[in-house]
Amino acid sequence: MEDESESSLCEIAGMHRALEVARKLPDREKRAGEVRKILSSSFEKRRELLSQHPDNPPGTPWQHVMVTGHMPPSPQEKHEQVLDWFFFKRNRTPRWVAQEKEKEGDLKAHKQLVRANDEFWRLSKGHGSVTPFKVDQAHTDLLEIGLHLGLKVLSAEELADCFDEVCACGRSHDADALKKQRSRVFKDLEMALQEGSRYWLRKPSWERFEVYGADGFMAKRYSPRDGRKYVEISRRGTGFECIVQEDGSFAGSKKDTEIIDVLRQIPSAFFMPTAEQLFEMFFPKGNKNR
Repeated sequence: MEDESESSLCEIAGMHRALEVARKLPDREKRAGEVRKILSSSFEKRRELLSQHPDNPPGTPWQHVMVTGHMPPSPQEKHEQVLDWFFFKRNRTPRWVAQEKEKEGDLKAHKQLVRANDEFWRLSKGHGSVTPFKVDQAHTDLLEIGLHLGLKVLSAEELADCFDEVCACGRSHDADALKKQRSRVFKDLEMALQEGSRYWLRKPSWERFEVYGADGFMAKRYSPRDGRKYVEISRRGTGFECIVQEDGSFAGSKKDTEIIDVLRQIPSAFFMPTAEQLFEMFFPKGNKNR
């Protein structure tokens, strides 16, 4: 698993570095073209990595940016995820947690959301720059991506050598300074996880957990912020299999000849008589938050 994690980190960091280099190109038109090209290829790289490492779930354990499983996000969901990232960089707490606090009347959370939405709108519409983040964006990005892919266990010297190899800043990295930065990032993520846990546990169980069925099958609910609802089916050792939609139909990326055996086993693998009932296990009828 360590070799798989190291390989994944190197590939992800390589794309991150290429993106940072592209963003610094002096020619505006060329810069925009290169950034679009890399961002477009990043979704193919995501699919490739999930295929190579089928037992690794999408996203990171920290979940400060909401994930949509193996299915590619819609343009609206991508926009929301970038805003999630921006909010976390600015406030070091997940946006969804701030939204829950705002519902309770928390003024600080409300001000954080208003500021982030305003700044993000101005940046996305080309209305100038905003106040820089208090954290070092380039280094914290890599640390947040890589803590669960092996960066957490590296010695200070190994961490500095790794960043000399994958970081786009172009500077030699001081081992002690980078070690302290890693500790701060880890503390931020741990605090965000703890802060979010009490709100997460308020959600009904069908919104929080995967369901494990026979023969290594797993089912999990996804409800992206573009209004879609589906249950994702994966299997230990093979990864993504298909999704179950509200009408009980199936969709996925596999060819018909490859998926027919899978469909024969669903939903019986979850001890359900029909696919519609499997869907309703995660999206109960009558639930106002469906």
